[in-house]
Amino acid sequence: MSSRKILIITTNHSSYPGANAVGQARLAYGANTYIIRVPDPVMFPEDFYLRAFDKGIAGIIIMSSGSDCPYEGAYPRLAARVARVYEKMKAKGIPAARLKLTTICTVCRAAFLKEISEMEKAVAAS
Repeated sequence: MSSRKILIITTNHSSYPGANAVGQARLAYGANTYIIRVPDPVMFPEDFYLRAFDKGIAGIIIMSSGSDCPYEGAYPRLAARVARVYEKMKAKGIPAARLKLTTICTVCRAAFLKEISEMEKAVAAS
């Protein structure tokens, strides 16, 4: 298992409960994984992600609510922002696989763990 840091940004109402369900089921993921719980990931500016990479975060998973987001227009704004971040990552030589925008629901334990596993593989490959 990789010891490089993976940051997960979760939403209060969908993906964080999914993370909590993983813990309640006593399922494990790497100690190198850190979770930030926020109302919605759209609140982070583009430069947040680039600064995180500069400060040693190897991979970032943005676990959003997708089209179920309760904040009107937030998901399309987030998706557009992430697309711009990918362009900035490319310019800096950071592999795109080190940032992922995904949708995780309140009971998606297997999907939550799968996303972490895939990010660990992407980080190890870069």
